[in-house]
Amino acid sequence: MAGLEVVPFSDEHLDAAAALLAARHARHREAEPLLPELQDPRAAIEREWRAEGASGVFATRDGAPVAYLVASRYRVPRAADWMRANLAGLAIDGDREAMRDLYAAAAQRWVDDGLTQHVAFVPTHDAELVDAWFRLSFGASSYLALRATGPEEPFDAGVEIRPGTPDDFGEAARLELEMAGAMVPSPSFSGVGLQSYDEVLAEWHQEDNDDFVLFVGERDGRVVGHVLLYRRPPDLRVPENSIDLAQASTEPAARGTGVGRALTAHVVRWAHENRYPVMTTDWRMTNLWASRFWPKRGFRPAFLRLYRSIP
Repeated sequence: MAGLEVVPFSDEHLDAAAALLAARHARHREAEPLLPELQDPRAAIEREWRAEGASGVFATRDGAPVAYLVASRYRVPRAADWMRANLAGLAIDGDREAMRDLYAAAAQRWVDDGLTQHVAFVPTHDAELVDAWFRLSFGASSYLALRATGPEEPFDAGVEIRPGTPDDFGEAARLELEMAGAMVPSPSFSGVGLQSYDEVLAEWHQEDNDDFVLFVGERDGRVVGHVLLYRRPPDLRVPENSIDLAQASTEPAARGTGVGRALTAHVVRWAHENRYPVMTTDWRMTNLWASRFWPKRGFRPAFLRLYRSIP
């Protein structure tokens, strides 16, 4: 683009990039007031820049800062690594088309290093920026979303909902594996290898701490669904006083019978009663059930995870 100069990102760009990120986040909060305030934009970018394998570019036009793009190596369990521009990894002022030039300048190094799967998190309210990434052959991969909690009315699905205990971890591991297995066939075609039951069960016991809250739904004495809440560390999407709906699953035979609605209403009410005003969650676009279910439960997308795999 005329007048655009793109150079490798370096420490000298941190302050200018922080100003770009602060402006971007202020616009984002106008569109989604539940997002947290950004207290230290430079620190947010430094976390991206100091991450393993980070590289990127910085752009000016006629000497004025206009955009940056920084990504780092993200290790995907049981699958190939990505180069990922995380929540603070990009910002642009002015014509969004310039982001395509930044990606063109940054991505060759990533591919030369053998990293051919690229991910970028983009604020959903910025339709022109999302479109620029689409025209780089990126596709919509998942949403990061949030909603206000409140005194939700119980939903009667003929299930008893109670707090989970370590005695329920075996059932929760079973449900988690069934959910992961549902991502293998069409239309998800997940390339992430499935764990064994014993591996998943061991992870449930490792995560048995105060950061997690488990609820299970029983029908006729059998656990048919669960929700796992997580006190996620704050970031550009996650307010400090929020809680994350990190995992939810209903066993296949009980899907469509209201188990998920009953569990969701219960945990939204529980969060409200326990002074968590905001709840976050995320879902894959190709998970047809989740992508239709969560928006109906009041969750509003805040970030779009875009994905490209280069042959």
